[in-house]
Amino acid sequence: MQTKAIFRTALTAAALLTMTSAGFAKDWIEKVSVKQDGIDVKVIEVSADAKGYTKIKTPSHRFLLNLYAKATNGERIVAMKLGSFHNVLYFEGSGNAWHKSFKYRDVGSGSKRTVSIGFKPEIPVHKLAWHGSDPKKQCELNLLNQMKKGLSKTDVLSKNWTVKARAYFELDAVAARKKAAKNNKWSLKNTTNQRSSMTYDLTVKCNAGLKKAPSRA
Repeated sequence: MQTKAIFRTALTAAALLTMTSAGFAKDWIEKVSVKQDGIDVKVIEVSADAKGYTKIKTPSHRFLLNLYAKATNGERIVAMKLGSFHNVLYFEGSGNAWHKSFKYRDVGSGSKRTVSIGFKPEIPVHKLAWHGSDPKKQCELNLLNQMKKGLSKTDVLSKNWTVKARAYFELDAVAARKKAAKNNKWSLKNTTNQRSSMTYDLTVKCNAGLKKAPSRA
């Protein structure tokens, strides 16, 4: 019985610690957001041949983003990390996924409660995470949809089509107490973080894989 009581006490303490950490994160950071900043008119192109869509032709894309984080009155934003994958965390590795970290002068050297950064990264398309299907798959889905409407595969692949795909981003912001931020004495142990995510709409051009046969006179 005593062992069970000790075990329950340990579980309760662990739960309270988790709740307290979550509370700190909420208390230290008021808002985090990553949004599209401007009108993106560039397209992602997908190549095709007579059999279907073959590959994403566009090697990279320049994204128009705004990164925003606001700490509470007694804290300061000390770092941020943007990534195109799920579960972005500043203090953890990113593997081969695309990411970009911001610290020190990037975020005001620990002096700013509010940080807003206009960011226009050129990202290789193969490094992007997608919300739903990637551009090639979106073209393939459109092909199937058009065939269900009565068009032949040849008809579909004889013309260009425009569809949408959505790239996925997450922003993790890190806040520290004002004194620790000012003295650059912050780490995982004395900071808290909060994340935000977004999907970024991209226009996809599904190129024709066949030349349209000339009409007969």
